[in-house]
Amino acid sequence: MMSMKEAKSLKIPHLSEEARMVTYDNGYTFVFVPKKGDVFNISTWVKTGSIHEDDQINGISHFLEHLMFKGTARFKPGEFDKAMESMGAVINAATWKDFTFYYVTGPKGKSDVAQLGQNFELALDLHSDMMLGSTIPDEEVGPQYDPFDPDYKGEKRERSVVIEEISMREDQPWTKIYNSVNHMMYDAGHPYQRDVIGTRQIIGNVPRETIYEYYRQWYSPSNMTTIVVGDFDFNTLEEKICRYFDFEKFKIAANGKGVTPRAEQFKAPTAQRYDEVKGEYQTSFFIMGFHAPDPKNLKETIALDVVSHVLGEGRSSRLTQALLEKPATPVYNYVSCGQSTFKLGNVFFIQGNFNFPDGQSDPKPVLKKLEAELEKLLTTEPITDAEFQRALKKLKVNFAETSETASGIAETIGEAITVVGSIESYLDYLTVLNQLDVDTVNAVARCYLTLDQAYTSVMVPGEGALKSEDDGEGEA
Repeated sequence: MMSMKEAKSLKIPHLSEEARMVTYDNGYTFVFVPKKGDVFNISTWVKTGSIHEDDQINGISHFLEHLMFKGTARFKPGEFDKAMESMGAVINAATWKDFTFYYVTGPKGKSDVAQLGQNFELALDLHSDMMLGSTIPDEEVGPQYDPFDPDYKGEKRERSVVIEEISMREDQPWTKIYNSVNHMMYDAGHPYQRDVIGTRQIIGNVPRETIYEYYRQWYSPSNMTTIVVGDFDFNTLEEKICRYFDFEKFKIAANGKGVTPRAEQFKAPTAQRYDEVKGEYQTSFFIMGFHAPDPKNLKETIALDVVSHVLGEGRSSRLTQALLEKPATPVYNYVSCGQSTFKLGNVFFIQGNFNFPDGQSDPKPVLKKLEAELEKLLTTEPITDAEFQRALKKLKVNFAETSETASGIAETIGEAITVVGSIESYLDYLTVLNQLDVDTVNAVARCYLTLDQAYTSVMVPGEGALKSEDDGEGEA
């Protein structure tokens, strides 16, 4: 059984009851957020993703995510899914650069099993068993094979499922230009330069033993945080958590042997800042990326959230008005902004889709229209107080909406702990937001979003280009 090392109460914004956060002597963290109602959410966040991969095992985190649902010593493949579906629960998982997480959301059921509910107790049992006791069986992984061999007739199993997913993504315009931007923004060897999903060749050849060793290395107590949101008694729940997340019982690695990459190990390249990618579409897609603050710098991170709203979120944003709404014959079909939170430094994106004016094939004059709007914001037409106030109101509404659902609360807390490294980035968000002023926001915009700091990738039509059926929201 685990021994408690540290416990503290947390005041969660928009919720009346205090949450509890417990860290145990083996490094495992448990967070309980009381929320009235019948719906619960269990999620476990693991501090690994493509950040801990290299060119030999790129995509292994995502492949492992698939295989985690393929059985344990107690449950055969598919039994977890069937049990959760029968109670009306939803299960899923996601892999990204800095994390992998798994969750169950469902109705807790009758409270006749130690006041926790039949459904919840079963979900917690199965979820923990999967996290700590996945066997990654050979017959589910499938044999190694050459995914480019048209004559291969052998069994493929989950390996082929992931390879097919990679194949489908390879043809997506947003994927191509996002990967192009990443290759410019990061030096060779930087973990963020690679695609999270990996390559067909790597997934086709990575041995089952390598996957299992990666699982044992990174799915360790100190790399895991389990969050439970629901209407439960904390003491009863905490006793169950300790019982089910018994790392000694499962003999899972006590510590991840790898070392988390540090931002100072990598320097962003400066040689190439513009790239054109050929595509089979008559419209063009683009992403413009900027290195943004360290996520621990909450003031600057939130300031760029404000900038993102003013510049490119919603119909009233500057870019939408200037490029889509006001022109008599707009060439832009879609444009938006956003900020991605990454452990080794955030990234601010501007992305969109446009048509070429008749007789033109050079994307640079079209992009100049967008760049001119960004330049105005940084120089002659900074964010006004009215725009600032509207953005604050919208960000507060967005933040409040995360507290309306059990899954929204869990995902926000999970990202704060796993990516930023501190739950305070979530707890203090509204406080820092309310302390901002328009001058600070404009200063942060000028610091990070000048055009000489931009990395831009644009897809231009190649021979045999087809009319695009995908001019909506992209990767960023």
